Amino acid sequence: MSENLIQVYSIYIHAPAATIWKAITESEYTTRWGYGGESEYDLRPGGAYRNLTTAEMKEMGMGDVAVSGTVVEVDEPTRLVLDWSPSWHPDKAPTRLTWELTEYPSGLTQVVLTHDLTAAPELAAEVAGGGEPAQGGGGWPWCLSGLKTLVETGKEMGA
Repeated sequence: MSENLIQVYSIYIHAPAATIWKAITESEYTTRWGYGGESEYDLRPGGAYRNLTTAEMKEMGMGDVAVSGTVVEVDEPTRLVLDWSPSWHPDKAPTRLTWELTEYPSGLTQVVLTHDLTAAPELAAEVAGGGEPAQGGGGWPWCLSGLKTLVETGKEMGA
């Protein structure tokens, strides 16, 4: 298998780590970047995590939940570790998603997203992106671009 099973994405966002943390964990923001949808987090180890579907996703035949999982580790606002299960692959084992935020005195925060796909290697190409974002093919690079755009400009990517 040639896909990278541990994918690491690193970007810099001109904003405090606390602001980016909110953008990752609060529906006020999660509806405006990536694939949208409200989010629900019980931010404690063992707590439940869900990204809900949008009206467009439901029109495509999806149910109410796009991604579900379990919170593994929380150190607000610098580290969030989740077991991540996409609803469109119900038979796949959860994979591990780690958000790491490092704030610098310059006003920049480095955001490192690590997605460990060793439990479900079939998902590696899909989450790496490279396809048409409107059809769900943007993967993490597209989602992170949307996060950066929203946090830095207050606008949705492409809007």
